[in-house]
Amino acid sequence: MAEMPATERPADVLDQYRRDAGLSHSDLWLRYFELGGMSNAVELEAFLYGALQPSAHDREVIAQALNERFVELGGNHPVPHPETDADRRAAEKHDR
Repeated sequence: MAEMPATERPADVLDQYRRDAGLSHSDLWLRYFELGGMSNAVELEAFLYGALQPSAHDREVIAQALNERFVELGGNHPVPHPETDADRRAAEKHDR
């Protein structure tokens, strides 16, 4: 899946990555939880479908869990990690 700017991503982009990785919702939740995710399985599903907006930490943990699965499958890290405010400010400063 090609990376898109956050404003152009469909609400269920995380779920598309999950499907591409061949993980069930419960498999992804277990991986997410093992990496320090604190949301329950229902909240994680809501994040995947865009019904709830994950915190930056939750988004980071979901991306890490998915990317680890893609590496297991012999792939790369296609799930982008969220930008922090500091990253955005640095990029804006660099573009000036």
